[in-house]
Formats: sequence, C-alpha cells, structure tokens
Amino acid sequence: MAKIDYSEFQLYRYTPNVDASRFFAVMFCIICVIVVPVFVTEGYKSMKRVNILLDANSSLSYSIKYYNRTQLIGAYVPLFFGIGSEIAGYICRSISALHKDDTSPYIGQSICLLIAPTFYTATIYMLFGRMAHLMQAEKLMIMPARFNTTFFVVGDILSLFLQAAGGGLMAQESSADTGSNIVTAGLFIQIGWFGLFIINEVYFLFKLGRIDNPIASQTKTWKRLNIIILINCFLVLLRSIVRGIEFIEGYQGTIISHEWFLFVFDAVPMFLLPVIFVAFIRISSIYRVQEESIKIQTSYGYMKSMQSTQSHPVDNVSMNFTRSSSDNVVENVFDDGSENKV
Repeated sequence: MAKIDYSEFQLYRYTPNVDASRFFAVMFCIICVIVVPVFVTEGYKSMKRVNILLDANSSLSYSIKYYNRTQLIGAYVPLFFGIGSEIAGYICRSISALHKDDTSPYIGQSICLLIAPTFYTATIYMLFGRMAHLMQAEKLMIMPARFNTTFFVVGDILSLFLQAAGGGLMAQESSADTGSNIVTAGLFIQIGWFGLFIINEVYFLFKLGRIDNPIASQTKTWKRLNIIILINCFLVLLRSIVRGIEFIEGYQGTIISHEWFLFVFDAVPMFLLPVIFVAFIRISSIYRVQEESIKIQTSYGYMKSMQSTQSHPVDNVSMNFTRSSSDNVVENVFDDGSENKV
C-alpha cells in the first residue's frame, strides 16, 4: 500500500470544484424528491390490487406466497438512505471546497460518499431475495433461502463500517495511512461480496428461464427486474473498483489527484442507479412481480382444484404451494375477507 508523504499532506491534491459539488447535491435532491414518493405511492397502489386478488381467492390465501406492504416498500428504504447520504456528501463537499483546511466537512463528505453505495446494495440484495421467493425459485440461490439476504447484508454492513471508520481517519496526518488501508479493506469486502452476488444473479437469470417453473414461464417481469438489478450491480461494481484502485495508488496516485474521477466514476453511476430503478418502476418493479406471481398462483390453484375434482392430475408442474418461513413472508389466512389486511 502506498505511503503518505506527510511533508506534502493536504486534504485535497487539487482545487475542489465547488460548482460541480453543488450541481450533484441538487441533482440528488431532485431524484430523492421523485424516487421516495413514487416508490411509496406505487407500493400502496400495488397492495390495494393485491388485496383485491386475495379477497377474490380467499380459499387459496393460506397457501399463496406474498409480502405485505411494509416488507415490499421496506426493500427500497436503504435506497432512500443511500440517496440521502449522497446529498449530505455533496453538501459537505461544497462546504469543504470553500474551507479546504477545515477537517469537519471533509470528513463528512468522505464518509457519506463512501458509504452511500452500501445502502444501494442493501436494496439490491433485498429485491433479489424477494423476487426469488415470489418466483418460487429459492433453490437457485447459492445460499439457503432463509440466509441469503442476511449473508449479503452482513457483508454490506461490515463494508459500511470499515469505509466509514477509514474515511474519518484519513483527515488526520497521523492516521491517514491507517484510514486508507481500512477503506481499501472495506471496498474489497464490498467487491468480493458483490462479485459473488452478481454470479448468483447471472445464474438465476439464465437458469430460471430453462427450468419447469409455471410463474417464470407466464411472465417476463421478473426477467426485466433481474436485468435492471444486474445493470445497477455493475454500476456499483465499477464505482467500487475505481475507488479501490484510488486507495491502492495512495496519496500520490493519479485518481486521488484528479477530481474528475470522483464525478465520472462515483457521482454519475450513483445518480444513474436510482434513476434506472424509478424509470422502469411501472414495468419491472418488485410490486409488479408480486402482483403477477399472485395472479399465476391463484389461476394455477384454481386449475389444480378443478382437475383434482375431475380426477385428472396436473402433470409437469413444479410449483409448490406449501408454507415457507424464508424471508419473513406473510402467509395470512383470510377468515372473513377483512382480517389481516396487508
């Protein structure tokens, strides 16, 4: 790891561009104002449609796999925190650009911009876990279904704490080397965990379309959502690799000496990620995946019960309508059509 020459120690190796920092602070504010109400509103609308489906098929409700409103909207909450962290980071950076010798705003921007992507990845992990369960394809996960999301989120949290701690230490001459090493470790933990997750994502995408799964064969929404998740995964991975190289190069490196690397390989990818999610929410959100999954589950359940009555077994179907405790799924029993409303 490159060592810092303390005789030349400065918080910035260039003159920070205050206008660029202000620009991205405003842009992230705009996307936050759009993303939060859109995802919350769409979540409420979706659950109204889900309740209608469940009421219309109350005899099958006990065996249908679905999530309640809090669990679905909750998958996007880390994304909201990530955007908020980006806003705080670029506001602090704007202040730091005007007061280059003040360590407080420098520490603030360093920590916020380092940890923001870890919130993004938490949303990605949660969306994938919920999608796999709604598609009844947990067996395609590299980890057991009940531990899959937890495994990746734990790695995410570890990466977050290391990057936050290292980012704070880097503002002081005496601890700058240690801080840089800690941040680098956090970034590589993130890259390693994320690389494993991407492998699982790619395997899931290609395998699910080739097995006998009635839900996957009747809808393509899951595939669109999976592709969007993968695109956003590569945005985060690109950013993390560049930041990792930055800290490996050290204080005298090319990346840390040129501010445009931060804006091109950090600000832009992290801005595009929520934009992509919200731009395709109507055709490829977890809300739509759930609605289509429930429709298919109920139509299949009806077909199965009808054919059983006529003594004609349903063949070549791999769907299993059994209870599952994975991912805290809500499997309510509707006694009178009004209890346990989602």
